[in-house]
Amino acid sequence: MRVASALILAVAIQLADGFQIINRLVAPQAPSRGLQMTEEHEEDTIATQELYPDQQRRTLIQQVAQSIVAVPLVGCSSSASAAIDVSSLPQVTHKVFMDIRISRRDGTFYVKRPENIEDPSDEPVYAHLVLGLYGNNAPNCVRQFLNYVNVPFDLDNPNPSYSTTRFSTLDTETGLLIGGISGLDVTTLAGGNVLQYKGKVIPAKLWLENTKKEEDTYKAILHDRKGLLTHRNLDLTPSFGVTTRTSSSSLDSTHTVFGCVLEDNDGFLEKVIDIPAMTSDGLVSKTSNEPVNVGGGTAVASSLFTAQRRVFRDAAKTFGDTRLDRLPDGKLLRRVEVTQVGSL
Repeated sequence: MRVASALILAVAIQLADGFQIINRLVAPQAPSRGLQMTEEHEEDTIATQELYPDQQRRTLIQQVAQSIVAVPLVGCSSSASAAIDVSSLPQVTHKVFMDIRISRRDGTFYVKRPENIEDPSDEPVYAHLVLGLYGNNAPNCVRQFLNYVNVPFDLDNPNPSYSTTRFSTLDTETGLLIGGISGLDVTTLAGGNVLQYKGKVIPAKLWLENTKKEEDTYKAILHDRKGLLTHRNLDLTPSFGVTTRTSSSSLDSTHTVFGCVLEDNDGFLEKVIDIPAMTSDGLVSKTSNEPVNVGGGTAVASSLFTAQRRVFRDAAKTFGDTRLDRLPDGKLLRRVEVTQVGSL
């Protein structure tokens, strides 16, 4: 009887603050202000009406065919605590730094006085990463990536930059940490796909590499270690991923590796895999292959927490709130965002 009462009370509390959690997880869409073409991209926009020329179309078909027929190997997960291994990888041609922060459970970063810190383990985490790019092996991906690195700050006329990147998803199947520029989306204009950012229209281009150019020497890099930078071949946005496992072979047929994490002295890759995530079934779990154990409690407590989330999800549907249905598998329940980026 006591356990049942505790369960009812826990569910009631969860329902009470549930809709606040939804608002933090899914930001409302701003109304469209119409699309305006910037002068610097006016000439390129003519090409966006026909995104796939013959050579790029052939490469696209090849990538799609590989994605369909490839049988992904079962990739085992290793903890990201091991040192990043960059041996046997291509030559690094460019270096980029990223400063990243992870929020508290309530999504805040502000500084608290020592006497006001209730839980030291729930304080913001800050990390500094040094990334190495493979300009010789994946020149197109590196060129596209660098376009969003050294972007001058302009308050009146902002341009998309990796300095506003948010890592919102840690895929539970592959262990891929996925980041994208906030506010940059794909839209349709004159029958073609373009990128829209704060009322601007920017040409959308695939990051496909020309594998025919040096057919005898080209060799794709496998997703066989943690800390690799990769981009999905059919993604028109500049989103990218970072591997957090020592084997993610299912990505080999759909993604292209273009760099790696050279330095992670603050243990960012170790900490990010411990962030709880929302799965497609409404379960809150760690994204590693370990048993679900939210908050360091017992398995019973973790199961209770998962049951509460499921009840809340069903209640939201009852009230007609379908925003949770749009959450991707592995939606992180912390704010993980880039604060600064630049070339070294």
